[in-house]
Amino acid sequence: MTRRLLLAARIGMVAPLCAATGLMVLITVGERSRFSPLAGLVPRNSAEAAGWGRAGDMLRFLRNGENPRQVYDVRPEFISSAVRRATTLEASIWSRQLELVRLLDRAAAFDLAERAALACLATDLVIEDIVEYLTAGADATCETGQALERVMARSR
Repeated sequence: MTRRLLLAARIGMVAPLCAATGLMVLITVGERSRFSPLAGLVPRNSAEAAGWGRAGDMLRFLRNGENPRQVYDVRPEFISSAVRRATTLEASIWSRQLELVRLLDRAAAFDLAERAALACLATDLVIEDIVEYLTAGADATCETGQALERVMARSR
């Protein structure tokens, strides 16, 4: 009986170590195969980063050569299941963060046509502080829903 008790105690001490080692091996293999179960959802491009409101990631992508005016694939978790393709400029509006839009404006210098298009998108999404910033007090002439429809049409 003592032998069985001793064996059970040894197994009880070794089993958690084996389980922890196995878990570490799985995590390591996952990380090497670009699956990161502990990292959570990570943006793959500047549009995803902007849509999620992650200014640091957005700037990192832009400094590494991404174009804020290029259309990127966007996973549904970052903006919407209806919006699967967007520019970084457009995605920044979905963040609903005025400071992120200002930061992107400083980095990419919106021209007048972009400001108007982005103001119309912000109008469609009812984000008044961003509309005010982009129009600088002037009224934006937008057809209701047209800017939003233009972005959503790319995803169909």
